[in-house]
Amino acid sequence: MFFARKSFQRTFAAVAVLALFVISCGSDDPMSEHEEHFEPEGLVLIDSGNRFFRYFEGQIDASGGRADHLEVPNGGLTAKWTIMFLDHDGDEIDPPDEPDDKFTSTIADNTVVEVHQEPADVGKFEFQLRGLKVGETTIILEVTHDDHIDFRTIPIPVRVQ
Repeated sequence: MFFARKSFQRTFAAVAVLALFVISCGSDDPMSEHEEHFEPEGLVLIDSGNRFFRYFEGQIDASGGRADHLEVPNGGLTAKWTIMFLDHDGDEIDPPDEPDDKFTSTIADNTVVEVHQEPADVGKFEFQLRGLKVGETTIILEVTHDDHIDFRTIPIPVRVQ
């Protein structure tokens, strides 16, 4: 009985040590490669070199003659807008270039406006808006990484006229 108890204690100790080793070698292992996420503080929309819209630290920045909303022609397309992102100092940084990072958006009322991208440009950080009918809605601009969102704006007002 003494040997059986001792054998059980040794087996239990070995299993406990093995379990701690396996748990400690999981995804929180500091030696393993961590997945980087794109975490800008804002973005700028550019139309032919003109930085006409700025969103920074959760606010639409309409200073310096920039718009506080987006305007879209009814029945037509805007120019192709390019997105540049802003770091924590407000300096422009390039969009992410990882294949798993994509431009996505959420429109509150998709009967008013829709995002247009050529098939070859889907997911890239350039887009147009198409006005479907006169009215107002909002759009949220996002960076999606795999199946989750790394960055999103507040709802941005959109007017179709």
